[in-house]
Amino acid sequence: MAGDEARMRSRASDAADLPGLARADITNARLLRKRTNPVLRFIRESPVGAVSALFLVTAVAVALVGPFAGVGDPTDISPRARFEGPSWDSLMGTDELGRDEFARLVYALRISFGLAIASALLAATLGTILGLVSGFAGGVPDEIIGRLMDVLFAFPTLLLAIIIAAVLGPGITGVIITIVVVTVPIFSRVVRGPTLSVREMEYTIAARVIGASSRRIIFRHVLPNVSTPLLVQLAFTLSGALIAEGALSFLGLGVQPPTPSLGSLLSDGQTYMELAPWMMFFPGLTLAASILAVNLLGDELQRFADPRLVRT
Repeated sequence: MAGDEARMRSRASDAADLPGLARADITNARLLRKRTNPVLRFIRESPVGAVSALFLVTAVAVALVGPFAGVGDPTDISPRARFEGPSWDSLMGTDELGRDEFARLVYALRISFGLAIASALLAATLGTILGLVSGFAGGVPDEIIGRLMDVLFAFPTLLLAIIIAAVLGPGITGVIITIVVVTVPIFSRVVRGPTLSVREMEYTIAARVIGASSRRIIFRHVLPNVSTPLLVQLAFTLSGALIAEGALSFLGLGVQPPTPSLGSLLSDGQTYMELAPWMMFFPGLTLAASILAVNLLGDELQRFADPRLVRT
């Protein structure tokens, strides 16, 4: 009887320790997750995001290396080779002037991706500054910046982009300024919300009490808390910039001939859609795949940063 009673007490003690063991396992799992290389963890947990990132890296590499790898001059004209279909000599055919479509696509990738990345980074920088000032300073600066952002938000995005591009005139500079003006309010809103929350946290108040400067508080406490949503929004803005460049160039308000871009290639191909469908097919496929890859990467980064989001 005494032995049975001892065994019963031992089992009860083990059962009582189960919650503690479970908590310890969860803590160990979290520590292991933090110690694991985030890039390797992202590849393991998000194969879709990894494939999307690989596609984008490959596209950027082709855009950077292609012009130096002997793909040809995108402006070389060959009247005898007009409207030739895809072949070993010309992988993606030729256009109405006999120019090699593959060479033009490689150069177009450089222009379109460079333009999209530059405008997205510039918009992120300006939007972050405005969001930090608005959220951290509050008061009159917050009201002024907030009202200005509301005015920009009130216009439909595409309409505002067309108006700005029409005022500034066609060209690469006009496209960059257009994308920046349209997307800065988004970054400002993304940064302002977390900044307001962090400003009222106990550790931020304590840092202010002990005499920490506003610059130190922003760089030490605020920016680390807004970096994740900022990175996710940067991915989505890159996608929007590719769409905006394509739309503006297609309408004749973006990159101008003879400089090739994905949008201008689509515009040229649309004229000869029935005679030479490859002129529109390859640029359209490249643009669609790039936009899809950037959007998928943004979604996966968002889920990776916040595991509470459910995959659908």
